This record gives sequence, structure tokens and C-alpha cells, in this order.
Amino acid sequence: MKIIYVGPKQKTIENSTFFDYSITLFGDNKNNNISYQENNLNNILAFEYWNPDSNPKEIKVYNELLKKIKEPCEIMAHDYKIVSKCNVPKNCKLVCKNKNSLIEFFNDKEKTRNLFVGFVPMLDYLYIKGKDFDYNKISNGNEKIVVQHPLGSGGSKTFLFTKYNYKKLTKYLLKDEKYIISKYKEDNVPYNINCVIGKENYIMFPPSMQDLDINEKIEYIDSFYDINISNEVKNKFYKYTSKICDKLKDMGYLGVLGIDYIYTNDELYFIEINPRFQGSSRKLDKILVDNNYPSIFEYNYLAFHNRKLVEPKKLNNYIGRKEKYE
Repeated sequence: MKIIYVGPKQKTIENSTFFDYSITLFGDNKNNNISYQENNLNNILAFEYWNPDSNPKEIKVYNELLKKIKEPCEIMAHDYKIVSKCNVPKNCKLVCKNKNSLIEFFNDKEKTRNLFVGFVPMLDYLYIKGKDFDYNKISNGNEKIVVQHPLGSGGSKTFLFTKYNYKKLTKYLLKDEKYIISKYKEDNVPYNINCVIGKENYIMFPPSMQDLDINEKIEYIDSFYDINISNEVKNKFYKYTSKICDKLKDMGYLGVLGIDYIYTNDELYFIEINPRFQGSSRKLDKILVDNNYPSIFEYNYLAFHNRKLVEPKKLNNYIGRKEKYE
């Protein structure tokens, strides 16, 4: 049976031969790709696919493109939450599915952070409705404050309040919506790590450093794997990520996920879980394929088919085997 990738960008899977077809928002409509519009910067900026408010438009696009698939196939989604709401044709089957309750839970930053309080290091947070937010009271009139909606993605609803912009940004907050409030750490280094959880074991791939655009919003731009990480930080990555993966595995979660951290004050702090493929998936996939390992997408598929996942031991910056850090 054919396997189809459904997600925002064809480039995400350009290093993988795992899929027979792809349905994407942006692509070249070549090499068995069906796209809404061809890749170019203006189109991508016009369609903020990373913004949850754009989900209805994304679903509408996928519904139109899915009608073009006539043969039996399996569909793997970049973001299961989105594609599960599409009108999947009867000849197609959506695979690699977690329970909707798990996806909804881990997409909610407040619920996820509450789950891991006291479990892994975490920054201090306040939870305040938009109508009750008072910059001067929280910041002492001077500090930078991060204000984040629990359901934001890619930084689409993450604001950086300062004494210069707080009056303007406060107007954007929805009065009856709850926001997550924390003090901005000037010296923080943002990291992300991709993992795949199977029924027998799980894999932690090399961590990447995130490139963020920090202005009035804090938005994700890119990820870098050609980085040096000290053994101390690698140890923290393994220790905290393994605890999180063990917990998710016990809860019944399977397949790919990403975990965001920031490093500051000599500690690695947990930020959030992304229960889907990442912006960094394309670069990680190239590293895996170049080292003769399965694609990240194949790892995800195997995780749902009761297969033991092969550890990619040869990768640069690989986080290490468990016994090395015990």
C-alpha cells in the first residue's frame, strides 16, 4: 500500500525515500507531490501555517488535495491534530495515531508543565487571564516578561513585553483567555530534541540549537545541529529527556515528538512538548539518512507497528547510551 505524507512543506521530506506521495501546502508539484501553491517566500509568509488560528484554512486545503488521491494508501501526518480533522477519503487510512486526548493534552502548555512540576527543572510561571494582566505589577516596571498562550505554536502567540511596548501588546491579549507568564532570561540558549517512542524502547536523537526571532514576539526560525554541547549539558539532556519519555511511554504515547528546553543559570529547563514532527525534522532526517539509518518518518512508522527501534549510535552529538550516564 502506498504511503502519503501530509504536511506544510514538501522540503520537510526531501531527504527521505519513505513516502510514495506527498500532499503539502507548499511544494513544487513534482516527484509525486501535490501542493496548494509553489514554494516562495511571499506565499509562506502569507499563510501562517504555524499559527493555530490558520488551522481551518490548512484543513480546507488538505481536504481539496486529498480528493485527488484515488488509490488505496496510508497517510502519515506532520501534525496529527490537524489532519485528523480532515475528510480522509475512504480509500485512505490515517496511520500513526495517538489518542486524541493525549494530543490535546500535550498541545496545552499549561497542562504539560503542571504534569512535570517537580519532575524536571522548570522556570517559575504564573497563569493569568488577559483581563487581569498588569505588566507593571509583574515586572516591577522594568523587566522583560514572556506572555504565552497555552495553545500557541512556533511562537505565534508568544509575546515579549517590555517597558516600551507593554501598552501596545496588552491590547492583543484576549480578556477571558488564560496566559502563561514568566520572566525573560537574557542569557538563555534555546534547544530542541526529537524523540521517537516505541512500545519496546525509545530513541533520543541529537539535540539542536534553535534560532529565534526575538522582537515583540518570540518566533521559531531555524535549528542547527552543528553545535558543541558540553558533557554536563548532554548529561542533563539525557537525564531529563529520558524521564519525560518514560512518563509519556507509560501514558501510552507512541511515535515522534519534540521537547523544547532553554539553558540558563547552569541549568537546562523544560519548556514544552510538541506531539508532532518539528521544524528541525528535515535537518535531522538528512543526518539520519546520510549515516545509513532509517528516516525519522520511518522510525515514526515503526514505533506504531511494534518494532524495536534501532539506536543511531554513530551520529555526531549523539546524546549517548543509557549506561554511559548512570
